[in-house]
Amino acid sequence: MDKKYKWSNLVIGVGLVLVLFSAPHLIDDFLYGIPEEFGLTNQQTQILAGIFHVQLIVFFVLAARKRKAGYYGLVFWGIFLTLAGILKHLPEILKPEPYWSGLFSETLIIGMIFSGIVLATTSMLAIRDLPQSKSEK
Repeated sequence: MDKKYKWSNLVIGVGLVLVLFSAPHLIDDFLYGIPEEFGLTNQQTQILAGIFHVQLIVFFVLAARKRKAGYYGLVFWGIFLTLAGILKHLPEILKPEPYWSGLFSETLIIGMIFSGIVLATTSMLAIRDLPQSKSEK
């Protein structure tokens, strides 16, 4: 792999894994009434979900262009989704009774947590490896 594309390719790949888990999990959230717990209607939540997905696309494009803003955006969403999975869902998963759709729902949440951690970490490493611009020297 060409060294100059190493981080952007890795970040985008990990980001796509996060989407693989978070998009179906979002549907699970709708099915099990999570928007109502936060006082949101389905329509409001659908608008927020659309904004979330557009942001991800923009951040992926910026990361592909090796722009700090893209990496910072992906750090934010990686940490946010990790914390959401840990704080909102993990306590329920750890209870003895089945959680939502069982193993499938649990896999989505655990996958989202781990891929969020990896996305935030790889994005931070990509930022660290970016060459400094002339104004930063």
